[in-house]
Amino acid sequence: MEKLIVVAILSSIFVRGEMYKKGDEVKVNKREAHELVTRGVAEYAESTVEVDVDIDDDNIIAIEDMKKNDLVEYASELGIDVPSKATKEQIIDLINALDDEDEQE
Repeated sequence: MEKLIVVAILSSIFVRGEMYKKGDEVKVNKREAHELVTRGVAEYAESTVEVDVDIDDDNIIAIEDMKKNDLVEYASELGIDVPSKATKEQIIDLINALDDEDEQE
């Protein structure tokens, strides 16, 4: 059994191929938790859990590391209208702005 740590996501990020947004909680192994917290995209939650799990450690991607096409697709999934000439940085700002709105509600 591997001990998993619950982290709260602070910024939209892919973890093991699944997109998480600000406020989501995700169970990760100790190394992943440390990496996410060190990078400033997550913080430790208070609970931990032990489960049998096979984790691919190479599938953590910050939105800053995503390709523009993937960002456009993700933004569309979130209901964000992305202008056709938007830059990668502008799309990231739009996604982060949605995260900030969700936090204020």
